[in-house]
Amino acid sequence: MDLLDNEKKVLERIPEKMLKILYEFPGQFRKAEKIVSRLNFTFNKKFKNVLIIGVGSSTNTAYRLINSIDIDKVNIPVFICSRPTIPSWVNEDTLVVAVTHSGDSIEIIEAVEKVLELNANVVAITTGGRLKEKAISHSNMILLEYEADIISRMAVGYIYVFITSILNKSGAIEICSDREECFLGIDWSEVESALSILSKELSPDIKISNNIAKRTAINLFGNVPVIYGSNMLTGAVAYRLKTLICLNSNNLAHFNTIPELDHDEIAAWGMKHELRNRFFVLFITDKDSKEETSKRVEILKGILMEKRISFEEIILEGPNDAVKVFSGILLADWISVYMAVLNGVDPTSSKLLDLMKARFERVSTYYKNEKEKEPVN
Repeated sequence: MDLLDNEKKVLERIPEKMLKILYEFPGQFRKAEKIVSRLNFTFNKKFKNVLIIGVGSSTNTAYRLINSIDIDKVNIPVFICSRPTIPSWVNEDTLVVAVTHSGDSIEIIEAVEKVLELNANVVAITTGGRLKEKAISHSNMILLEYEADIISRMAVGYIYVFITSILNKSGAIEICSDREECFLGIDWSEVESALSILSKELSPDIKISNNIAKRTAINLFGNVPVIYGSNMLTGAVAYRLKTLICLNSNNLAHFNTIPELDHDEIAAWGMKHELRNRFFVLFITDKDSKEETSKRVEILKGILMEKRISFEEIILEGPNDAVKVFSGILLADWISVYMAVLNGVDPTSSKLLDLMKARFERVSTYYKNEKEKEPVN
């Protein structure tokens, strides 16, 4: 594993684009804030519910964050949908937030077409593509366009700020913070400063002994990582790390949260020893966790020790939830990139993703054309 201490070789294996994205991640939030502040939009009605239509790591991570950061008080039901099939309760009283970085995700386009038929109001978050074209031409749509030369899975800072801003403006969530003068109740300068410091601590020039991202990547390398979050906040980070290990490292991973896993998944660790040897458990915990949660973690650690299952713990710290969780997400991103280095893969590659999308679009287009051929009764 000395490879990760060879800065030259590490830099040769991480594309410049990915390094640029990682180093610029701390600035995503304030860039997103400026975009939102320039777009002066309001809603002239009260909504009964919200449907977020989005696929992929950034949108799903942002959704989990909205439900876990303590200052975000949700006033009406907010759901996420990752398929073109629309829930039956969607109507003109539903606010729909459609998210696709490229603007061309077929599931999102199809879903938007369906909700527009139901006269729902739609806010489109995208950099362009077909979704932008729809938003410009349809009276029931608002376009929130941004420019960012990044991979869609690495846009979580932008997406969190955009979705939270829309939900706040619509009355779907209320920001309950003692920093009311700050955008969305969060001091983004504080967040950016903390993340910038952390980014330097995780960079390729820092040796393994002082670099938690490199050490964690080494522990997970050659195994199937099982990532456990201790609460909703750390669960969002666990989900993020799981998805980025799959996407950036080309390595299968799994995640779950406490206490849910205590009621079902815990039984699976009774599997045969030769199978257990393929897994490595990573706990992501909150320094400010409730005593009951900490006890559950310790009990679970004890069971894993009895079963001779390797594990490690990462404790998220910070002055508030925002600093803690976004530090955890930045750490997760770096871990996945270092795992990619160890696995000898390009963390910016998306060959299987592109293959899946291309095949799905062909199938979807075929069935759509066949449906149009059917005689109208």
